[in-house]
Amino acid sequence: MSPSVMADLATADGVALRAHAGELLEQYGELAAVSRLRQTFPAAAPELVSAAVTQAVLQRRAVGRLGGRAAGLLLTADGLAQATRPVVADRRAERIAAAGYRHVADLGCGLGLDAQALLSAGLQVDAVELDPVTAAAARANLAGRHGAVVWQGDVTDPAVLAAAVRPDGVVFVDPARRDPAAPRAVDGRSARRVMAPDRWSPPWSWVRELAASHPATVAKVAPGIDRAAAPAGAEVAWTSVDGDVVEACVWFPALAEPGVRRRAVVIDHGVAHQLTSAEAVEVPAPVGPVGPWLVEPDGAVLRAGLVAEAAATVGGRLVNSGIGYVCCDDEPVTAWGTAYRVVAPLPSQLRALRNALRQRGFGDVVVKKRGVAIVPEQVRATLRLGGAGPTATLVFTRTPTGPLTLLVERAPTP
Repeated sequence: MSPSVMADLATADGVALRAHAGELLEQYGELAAVSRLRQTFPAAAPELVSAAVTQAVLQRRAVGRLGGRAAGLLLTADGLAQATRPVVADRRAERIAAAGYRHVADLGCGLGLDAQALLSAGLQVDAVELDPVTAAAARANLAGRHGAVVWQGDVTDPAVLAAAVRPDGVVFVDPARRDPAAPRAVDGRSARRVMAPDRWSPPWSWVRELAASHPATVAKVAPGIDRAAAPAGAEVAWTSVDGDVVEACVWFPALAEPGVRRRAVVIDHGVAHQLTSAEAVEVPAPVGPVGPWLVEPDGAVLRAGLVAEAAATVGGRLVNSGIGYVCCDDEPVTAWGTAYRVVAPLPSQLRALRNALRQRGFGDVVVKKRGVAIVPEQVRATLRLGGAGPTATLVFTRTPTGPLTLLVERAPTP
């Protein structure tokens, strides 16, 4: 798609075309929708018709990620794949505004969704996007919003950077972490992820250099970033939304909360819970015997290395050093993970395990594992339970004395 076609989709005629495309997609599917849309709008350029149907497909996909804010947005597949969840964008924007800043340079703005949150928090935004098509989408998505300017350009160009960044403002950087030249996934949704930080666009080394000259910088990064990649004095926050770890965010020293170096933000049905540490490195948790309760820490807690802190909130200990399962003696009430009641230990040898599960009447299993070299799908296939019985939840792990297999059941949600 060209930038001009994206811009045409934002016109009144383009909006009507997209609306009709959405209706046809629901009724007939993607291929038939293109054909019928061409019949209904014979004067529309074929590329515009195809683009309208593509937008309808992306809109349907975006609802799961963006909720009601997906309505009316112009989207790209890669932009949607990296788009910030609204609840996360809102929290970040509110934190910047609460710190007293009034302007943000949004470098690598994508579709403009973080910029929307920043504007709603009362901030002015200069948004810069390298890709011309995505920049056209961002311009349309931010049209009519007071205080927003969208630039198409390379943020590593000193002239572009000087135009967007204000000395008394904040820099928000969201490096592109997908390679548009790489083969797409089987479902066609997005380009292949780029894991190495210095292959991001802009590279992580460039972001650190920028923050050295402009300390009021915050960067959204991949959740798998090495904690050591953050400079001394920075705060790194990992965020999960309804169980999925969605991002990490590096708040460089001028914006870091005093006394916080690592943070886990667990957002459950819109409610945020936070766990923090003043230490830059992970604190080891005590190890002890398995108790009647087991907690599987949330992914944000694991990524942040805050398992010891989470265990302390429930009076728990690890089943083994370096393995993220917490056991405790009293029923845990916690926002930092999922609690399970330990029903019984079971044999770890698969044949004996199959017999034990059949004797208990189970027809299928859910396999959870940490610290053991098994493939859950292979275990499930090897057990060959079948039947109409209930599904067992199994935890495979390792204690200081050897492998351990537990039959557990999820505790009721408080």
